[in-house]
Amino acid sequence: MGQWTVVFILQLHCFTTATGYQSSEFFPFYSPNDTNSFNDNAEFNSYPSVNHSNYRRQTSLNIVTSQQARLRITPSYLILGPRIIRPAQIVSVSITILRNEWNSMVVKALISNNDMAISAAEDLIMVNVPHTLKMRIPNNIRNGTYRLTIEGKLLTGERKFYNISQLIFEQKAVSILIQLDRPVYRHETVVQFRCIPIYPDLSGYFHTVDAYILGPSGHILRKWENQQTTAGIVSLEYPINDAPPEGVWSIKCRVMGYEAIKTFEIYEFYNRKFEVNVTVPYYLPIDTPGIGGIITANYTTGMGVLGHARIVVRARNMSIPFNPYLYPLADVELDRTTPSYRTEINDFNGVAGFFIPISAIRTFLPDLDGNEILITAVVHDPWWNETNNGTTIVSFYRPGVRLCFLGGPSMVFKPRMMFTTYVAAVNDDGTKYPPGSGRYIRIYTDTDRGQTQTPVDYMIDTSGIVKHKFLTPSDATVTFIRLRAELYDKNIKVPNSEDEQRAIRYLSPSNSYLQVTSTTETPRVGDFMLFRVNITQYVDFVYYHITSAGKLIFTNILSMDGAKQKTFDVGISRQMAPSAHLLVYYVRYDGEIVADSMNFHVDTSSITNHVNITINRRKDFTGNTIEVLAYASPQSYVAFAGLGLVQTRLFPPGNHISPVMIYDELYSFDRHSTTSFQHTWYSEINIASNRVFFSSQSYGYDAGSTFNSTGMQIFTDVNVQAIQTTCNQYGLFQCNDGLCYPLQLKCNGILDCRDGSDEVNCNISTTTVSQYDFTPLYLRLWPYWERQLQLDFMWHQQFAYPDGRVQFRTTVPNAIATWVITALAVSRLTGFGVVNVPFIYEGTRQFFIRVEVPPIVRFGEQIGARVDVFNFQTYRIEALIILHASDHYRFINLDQNGIVSSYSPKLTDGDHHVLVTLYPNEVRRLYLPFVPIVAGEVEVMIEGKKIISYIYAIFNNYI
Repeated sequence: MGQWTVVFILQLHCFTTATGYQSSEFFPFYSPNDTNSFNDNAEFNSYPSVNHSNYRRQTSLNIVTSQQARLRITPSYLILGPRIIRPAQIVSVSITILRNEWNSMVVKALISNNDMAISAAEDLIMVNVPHTLKMRIPNNIRNGTYRLTIEGKLLTGERKFYNISQLIFEQKAVSILIQLDRPVYRHETVVQFRCIPIYPDLSGYFHTVDAYILGPSGHILRKWENQQTTAGIVSLEYPINDAPPEGVWSIKCRVMGYEAIKTFEIYEFYNRKFEVNVTVPYYLPIDTPGIGGIITANYTTGMGVLGHARIVVRARNMSIPFNPYLYPLADVELDRTTPSYRTEINDFNGVAGFFIPISAIRTFLPDLDGNEILITAVVHDPWWNETNNGTTIVSFYRPGVRLCFLGGPSMVFKPRMMFTTYVAAVNDDGTKYPPGSGRYIRIYTDTDRGQTQTPVDYMIDTSGIVKHKFLTPSDATVTFIRLRAELYDKNIKVPNSEDEQRAIRYLSPSNSYLQVTSTTETPRVGDFMLFRVNITQYVDFVYYHITSAGKLIFTNILSMDGAKQKTFDVGISRQMAPSAHLLVYYVRYDGEIVADSMNFHVDTSSITNHVNITINRRKDFTGNTIEVLAYASPQSYVAFAGLGLVQTRLFPPGNHISPVMIYDELYSFDRHSTTSFQHTWYSEINIASNRVFFSSQSYGYDAGSTFNSTGMQIFTDVNVQAIQTTCNQYGLFQCNDGLCYPLQLKCNGILDCRDGSDEVNCNISTTTVSQYDFTPLYLRLWPYWERQLQLDFMWHQQFAYPDGRVQFRTTVPNAIATWVITALAVSRLTGFGVVNVPFIYEGTRQFFIRVEVPPIVRFGEQIGARVDVFNFQTYRIEALIILHASDHYRFINLDQNGIVSSYSPKLTDGDHHVLVTLYPNEVRRLYLPFVPIVAGEVEVMIEGKKIISYIYAIFNNYI
């Protein structure tokens, strides 16, 4: 009977201890003395029906009181495995056996798809020594249900653990960049494109690529299969016939089952006698004094139109999208009922400037904020009695500035450890808030226990971003911290500029904490990165892993040597690019896992294929040809592309592959994990210029979420989740502190959770301008200016010489245009690289002529060659236009008063010269009449010459 009594008492003691363990670790006790430091506590407590599944979570957490005796659970093993697999990937699984009785254990890892083995690995594991199993995924796997199975057996064959987890399969193993020679096409042109597959570490892919051209209906019009990428780039072209279907076409490139698609549009362009363009700022603040712009009207040769111009300004109906194809614009010549502003330019000479006061616009559009106006220029040519027009759009926004905490509104802090955050000062158009006298950011810090730190002021420098770092309170009752940033200009608070960030305390049943930080601000491939580990209790060693893109890169053990702080370094490899994570953890004696992680951006500039361009125009002073010099890594395959500046402005960034585009593409591999702090600066509204990165601390509020935030998953025989709620059972979302909230409160712009986790991953822009429904830039030019949208140049590719030099000559199109020239390169050694800043080349010749003649005439028909002579120099010139002699035609002499006989004109042979004087930026039009005297194809040569210098002699004669 005594034995039964002892057993009963022992069972009762274990039951109460286990109950205390569960309630303290997973549901920490709450204190009835809840404080209301936050002003908006009522918002969180105003949904009692919502939080009925975990009602006690409405009070503050008090983890420090969870010191009851707990059932000691020693973990037997720790396995860190991937959550994502991709084709051709090497999957690494880190295994650590912690139980001494399990020494010399055989562990097997298997990846399967619907009970079919894909890859497996097996090895003998020693105790307390992390071991990595590696498995290679085949290239040809496709979408399916993939599982990771890990089994551990002793040498006797006894199974000790068996874990199965489902994996996320992503077909995307490489990024595919698609480059077009131009953004818009017309009939009877050629589509030229490149497929550039690269790995996340910017190394090239040198295998096969499939390419497809799809029409507007989605049907494949042409395909190129198994194209070899021995150079790292596949360059193809597709000619467009004379009657293609208008609409959105697609180019599809496929590698290992992953498909990248890039769209372009085809329109039917038909030349008009002259085209009208209105150049104005695309976006203006509502406090602007007016709108200044330029009207240009040019014939197809580029010569300006002489005549009369009218400017009509109207408000755009914002309820319908701007699409003149579906919603034709009203004729401004006939529409007299729509309120508008009109002004006249009587003496129009091809180009004219104008200014419209903002007061005139407010007469028919009082509220400018978020609205757009249509500016239409109507040009009449009295010589040809023809009228054409051009329309563009101007958008208005309310100017302002606001602050933005990098990393979002929700963070995690650890008591008595450093907390680091960054605040950016951003104008509403996305540009940097400039520094100035009396401009600073003030940051307030308070807690849910009423503790408030002294506000800290930071002066704004040229970076536009300030760093705020402080030591978190050591008070064990503090569970929330709120940071509030305010902007001051000349010691006056800027209204509506503040931002807020909240942090929840890391949930540890035993109040044990670990933090990893780094003093290396810019981790670079090939360098060492210094890390510092701080712990709150003595342990023998900690484990750390480095992961990137869901892959395990490096594993090691750090011996603490009886210290609570230890510094170590890790070499940065290319495999860590572009985003990596350091995961650090240790195991307490009672089985609790204490973990922390750090996210950092890896700079690949030390091993990137650096590309630069130089244009040499001194070998041909006529401007007809230029010499291109480029430098890249030796034996790189270098590809060039040029586009008109107008197209680059309408379709930013044109055909240039910008670093921001590359970051967006490469960071998609790490989308299942948290990344470093980053902020994108804009040169103009919605035109990204550059992106900055800062290392960030962990977003994990417990051990389980810390492991998940690195893109990995953990297998162990202890529970690593600090909070267990039933929010999912009621269709609710969970805050990091355990509260529940409905779907309606997700991403509503209000921090409904105390920790702000309901506004995480909402993709809400930090600028108000980007939230407006403005017309895209490429739709603002109407009707399309065919002469400008068909400008492309220098589509060329070749291998670099052994010294990395590329040199060739190319012909410059005879057009009045400014060219934006870009280049990219792929090398087997250094990988992919692109020129950081495109080269701007002014391709307009200083002196040139344009000749227009009919292509087909009847025998005996008189022809008047129309010659436009251009002088874009800064001084006056005398140009000599020569019609060269030929046995195939004769020059027609004009009679008195310019009268010519139609049937018996006076003909002469030999060269005929016409001397023309042109002032700076002047264009003159000449007519050279001639008549063919033979049938068939006749070649006519008209030459233009200019005198380089003048020598004036003045004589004074005295008689």
